[in-house]
Amino acid sequence: MNSGNIIKSIAAAGLALTLLGCATQQSNFTSMSEGELLAYNSGRPVLKQVYCREMKLTSSHIRRNVCKRVEDWVQHNMRTMMTIGTMSVSDYSVFGRSAD
Repeated sequence: MNSGNIIKSIAAAGLALTLLGCATQQSNFTSMSEGELLAYNSGRPVLKQVYCREMKLTSSHIRRNVCKRVEDWVQHNMRTMMTIGTMSVSDYSVFGRSAD
């Protein structure tokens, strides 16, 4: 194995571990109690704090606890508002633009 392949293997392993760490961290927040979340959030900037809410995910009737950083919730809400704004334009239709 040459040094180029070794470096690529190490980079791929690092990326996989990073992604696994993020996935594991996300599930840890959902299993935390309210007190543990308060302790985690103390001293952090507001946008970096984690907020959990119970909601139904797409194509599911089961409510799940979804935890995200406040800045991620803000982005989620902005995307939702933009989608609603696009849908509420007067000539919008699921069948295309309406003819006047």
